[in-house]
Amino acid sequence: MTIISTPTQLITAVPFLLDEQPERALVCIALRNGLVETVLHSEIPEDLQRFEIASQEDFLEQLKVSEPEELLILAYLPTNCDDLLVAKLARAVSSHCGEVAPVKDFLLIKNNRWRSFHCADQRCCDPKGELLPDIQSSEIAAEHVFHGFLMPSFLGSEQRSPLNESGEVALHLLQSAHAEVARTEPALRSKRGVVTLLRFISAFTISKSIDDLPLAARALVALTDIQVRDFAIGSHGDENLQLHLLLWRDLLEVAPSGYRAPVATVLALLKYESGDIESAQATLEIALCDDPHYSLAHLLQKSFSAGWPPEAFTTMRHELHPKLAAQLLD
Repeated sequence: MTIISTPTQLITAVPFLLDEQPERALVCIALRNGLVETVLHSEIPEDLQRFEIASQEDFLEQLKVSEPEELLILAYLPTNCDDLLVAKLARAVSSHCGEVAPVKDFLLIKNNRWRSFHCADQRCCDPKGELLPDIQSSEIAAEHVFHGFLMPSFLGSEQRSPLNESGEVALHLLQSAHAEVARTEPALRSKRGVVTLLRFISAFTISKSIDDLPLAARALVALTDIQVRDFAIGSHGDENLQLHLLLWRDLLEVAPSGYRAPVATVLALLKYESGDIESAQATLEIALCDDPHYSLAHLLQKSFSAGWPPEAFTTMRHELHPKLAAQLLD
């Protein structure tokens, strides 16, 4: 394992700790016994005057909970920010974080350059900053790939193709969506997933097509949460069954392996409710090919084979969906 002992090694390591290259972000690494205990990430607005570290109560509280012995801080700054505002922000962050644990180093990163806020010696640190290291060609990146891990999403990934060679949602979009979920407080993840799903449904309702693939990726990741999937089952109501049949069909077409089971299961249920029983059973097979142990698909397979009337699923949806919506969205 690479030892991190210099600022450039620290900058190189951060994307692998976060699973993405941060942009306009405050990153705080809590150390205990020389090891990384926690990595926290908070967005920095384009207008630095709007950022107040004192108002970041959750951020500071999570930092305290980790009980660090030392802190490493990196501020990824907007491109055109004023140096006086940068200094003001850095002093405030150093002061508040320093109340939790000593700040070992504080790096300011802007316009593809970095400098240490703690080092004022121009013989050591150029005031304009040093060029950022080539992260993707680094030793840490090589080790990461050697051990079979996926590379994090780097800046500019939004310019890469949103689809892979098979016409499915690209892996870098799914990685980014997983990273967003990981930064969300666990108790709020299901609620956030439902909100993402509702945004996706709203966009499809307007265009009748999947145009926002990053949003589709977030919806696919959200559906890996069982509560979000269960919410999706009843999200069409009584008026939008045909629209949702198209929505789930189109989402299944762009879902890569490993993300098809929840989508195919929801689509199978809607097909069954619409009376298309043969197609519903075939769609369940798609779910089980993607995940042979997907429990809801097995349960539905037994229900379909037993000849449950489609109306029974409509009645169940009427009873369960309002309760689930109230639980997740209140």
